[in-house]
Amino acid sequence: MVKCLILAAGQGTRLKSKGEIKPLVTLLGVPLIERVIRSAIEAGANEFVVITGYQGEQVSNFCQPLAKRLRVEITLIQNDDWQKENGFSVLKAQDILTEPFLLLMSDHLFDPAIIRLLQAQTLNDGEVLLAVDTNKNNPLIDIDDVTKVHIKDGDILNIGKTIDDFNAFDTGIFLCTPAIFEALERACEIHNDTTLSAAIRVLAEKDKAKSVQTQEFWIDVDDEKAHQKAEKTMLESMRGKGNDGPVSRWLNRPISIRISQYLVNFDITPNQISFVSFLLSVLAAGFFALGNYWLLALGGVIAQFASIIDGSDGEVARLKYLSSDYGGWFDAVLDRYADAFLLFGLTWYVYSQDLSQWALVVGFVAIIGSFMLSYTADKYDGLMKSRIKKGIRMGRDVRVFMIFLGAIFNQPYLVLIVIAVLMNYETLRRIVVCRNDG
Repeated sequence: MVKCLILAAGQGTRLKSKGEIKPLVTLLGVPLIERVIRSAIEAGANEFVVITGYQGEQVSNFCQPLAKRLRVEITLIQNDDWQKENGFSVLKAQDILTEPFLLLMSDHLFDPAIIRLLQAQTLNDGEVLLAVDTNKNNPLIDIDDVTKVHIKDGDILNIGKTIDDFNAFDTGIFLCTPAIFEALERACEIHNDTTLSAAIRVLAEKDKAKSVQTQEFWIDVDDEKAHQKAEKTMLESMRGKGNDGPVSRWLNRPISIRISQYLVNFDITPNQISFVSFLLSVLAAGFFALGNYWLLALGGVIAQFASIIDGSDGEVARLKYLSSDYGGWFDAVLDRYADAFLLFGLTWYVYSQDLSQWALVVGFVAIIGSFMLSYTADKYDGLMKSRIKKGIRMGRDVRVFMIFLGAIFNQPYLVLIVIAVLMNYETLRRIVVCRNDG
């Protein structure tokens, strides 16, 4: 059982433009404190103590149902001295946390790998481990506000916002023994300073303050500028998805990310986005079947837009922690139906123009090829990933883009032929590759 203490007592006036209560300020549709808790859970934490302060009742009212949703225990403690230094909030948990625990800030977002790195270290009795960032060029850091750290051979020698001899930055992610409480009391008694930095300096004097270096993602969302940086970084992380094809990577994804940035602020589920994408494909197929060039071109544009929207369901799911096995399966099923509608609509357009039975044959082969290409994708993609091979992935994004081009340039028959040949050739190639290497 991994316990985690989260400080959520401050007001956060510098972030007031984004919300009155800092821990509840949303970033891409999810409150900061929820992002912190979810990241800790991903790293193995399952029991939380949250210290509230400013507007503590509202923070508590959010955390209580969150605990039920995430199926974790969250103990809430109010710090009426929230305007004082952060050490006062830490001391509120002194009677509860009698074993090693994680210490996090409700406004510090981070990669769960940082916590896993801390947990992999040996924590001796009376010690505190602090994850420090040694990248002095980290663009996410506000050099004027960040807490700086001087480390040597893993030992923390000095820490504070105004020190000059620093070579790392405080991420605000700690693995503590209960010695932190005694250090806070000692710092208050000797230096009249009840900040976490003061406590770390007290421990450093006893050679009990240790550091663990990391260059993983983390950011202190302390003001509007930092909020914008965090949002941009998280959106950029949606790019370069491992199984993205070339059209998705270079055309669809940059647009779908901007759409997702807007959608996350609404109560829209990923499955609903998948269904809208499917309906757009059906509409495009209907325009194809009407046999008019201008409707054919319009259908091509709608089909390509549906392909772009199809990327937003997964992006919204990841950004709002709504990913599920069912959602991925549901999206895949709708994609197969959408492909069938689009290719049949295109086939019907060609057939209605010259009544050639060959158009029906080519269309049928194109539909079969697209289905088989999708069916073989999981096995093939898994094999290529394990062998770290790179290349052009012939997937749905390419297929829909070819349909778009064929509609725009009034070459639907040619596109059907190309799709029929390419999709079936790629399927056969995958069969050979998987047989030889799998």
